[in-house]
Amino acid sequence: MAVLEICLALLGIGFLIYKWSTATFKTFEERGLYFEKPYPFVGNMAGSALQKASFQKQLSEFYDRTRHHKVVGLFNLRTPMIQLNDPEVIKKICVKDFDHFPNHQLFISPNERLVNDMLNVMKDQRWKHMRNTLTPVFTAAKMRSMFTLMNDSFAECLQHLDTESGAASGKSFEVDMKVLCNKLSNDVIATTAFGLKVNSFDNPKNEFYSIGQSLVFSRGPQFFKFMLSIAAPKLFNFFKLTIFEASKVDYFVRLVVDAIKYREKHNIHRPDMIQLLMESKKETQENWTDDEIVAQCFIFFFAAFENNSNLVCTTTYELLHNPEIQQRLYEEVKETREALKGGSLNYDAVQKMPYMDMVIAESLRKWTLAAATDRCCSKDYTLTDEDGTKLFDFKVGDRVNIPISGIHLDDRYFPEPRKFDPERFSEERKGELVPYTYLPFGVGPRNCIGNRYALMQVKGVLYNLLLNYKIEASPRTEKDLWGSARGFNFTPRSGFWMQLVPRK
Repeated sequence: MAVLEICLALLGIGFLIYKWSTATFKTFEERGLYFEKPYPFVGNMAGSALQKASFQKQLSEFYDRTRHHKVVGLFNLRTPMIQLNDPEVIKKICVKDFDHFPNHQLFISPNERLVNDMLNVMKDQRWKHMRNTLTPVFTAAKMRSMFTLMNDSFAECLQHLDTESGAASGKSFEVDMKVLCNKLSNDVIATTAFGLKVNSFDNPKNEFYSIGQSLVFSRGPQFFKFMLSIAAPKLFNFFKLTIFEASKVDYFVRLVVDAIKYREKHNIHRPDMIQLLMESKKETQENWTDDEIVAQCFIFFFAAFENNSNLVCTTTYELLHNPEIQQRLYEEVKETREALKGGSLNYDAVQKMPYMDMVIAESLRKWTLAAATDRCCSKDYTLTDEDGTKLFDFKVGDRVNIPISGIHLDDRYFPEPRKFDPERFSEERKGELVPYTYLPFGVGPRNCIGNRYALMQVKGVLYNLLLNYKIEASPRTEKDLWGSARGFNFTPRSGFWMQLVPRK
């Protein structure tokens, strides 16, 4: 009898869990919006949720199947989202009628220290005030002075390649570009955002790198905790779970707060993020707390660390597959070096490389780092077509999805979308781009504030790499990057292996 009772109890629990996992699945049926049948727990995102495909691939395939609908229902796990498949609709919601959709949805648990103080998580007037505080930090003039700090990290990276890999002998060698770029990205963030000088090539186990790696939630235990916080936020918060360990977050708080105190006491000036935030804090009427200031440095781990590293990897991956493009870019890099007449690379020189811009723009299109962006409806809103036809009634709390990766690979906007063609972004052809179909840094007032920082770092890395090495395929180079990538980024499990051939 006891066995039967246990079996019935388990069946009952199983049934309740199943009902919970599908409780939201009638949302679009009731509201008359087209959607694809979702699966329990994973919705329309089974491949990426189960680490069988990248989020970009999953979302692109969903977009391809539904792109004839301007607005479509999508289930991101259990969460119903209204996906916008049309550039004009995206413009309306993200720009023209921004006041109805001013915020991102909250993905992270409210128990998370610092995370809820980051600019991209802030809401309404609080976000607006912080955005106004930070805007002067990312001007060309401020980036110009910060670039000198990046140059030191580039030099250390090249020295490592020269000495550790036997490049001095003139022989080619194999490198996992992802491992290399993670170390470089770490060192650049340490020096530009946290005022800390580290060399992860000489000391790969340094504290900043070790702790920083544990905060990247695109893989490993962090990824699963992050997915749990999305799938079952009430359960996550009930048990007071956090994605990040408190001690590791405290490390970064101490780092920044101590640096600010030391600099104020000793009147020290250094052209980095801490300095710029100190200056901005003085100039604003807002009384920002230490946590709110530290959070803006902390954001670099989520926005810059993985993305900047991945952008170098996907771009070099395309260069080794397209030697004629690599050669043309190398010629431009050589011309830039000659124009510098022995001087160090600087922000202005980086900005004067049009072909570099084209190559990176095409890399950002084909290998979209942010697969999607989102908005949350704050005021009821009726979406209409150009001719006034009603498309959908949004309610307060509705979550909106903009499928950047799908749009970037739509052959209606980018013919032969899987072809790597920097000419799409040439001066002659730029005018052919349909507005709101190229969104690598998001769209509207909520777009990425740090795009200048990201682009100058990646251009500096590629300049130094190409000047010293020719990039070729190695026996371990991934054959199918699109198919092999998992989770939120394009890193193949086998690594980003390629061959570097020292230039004579």
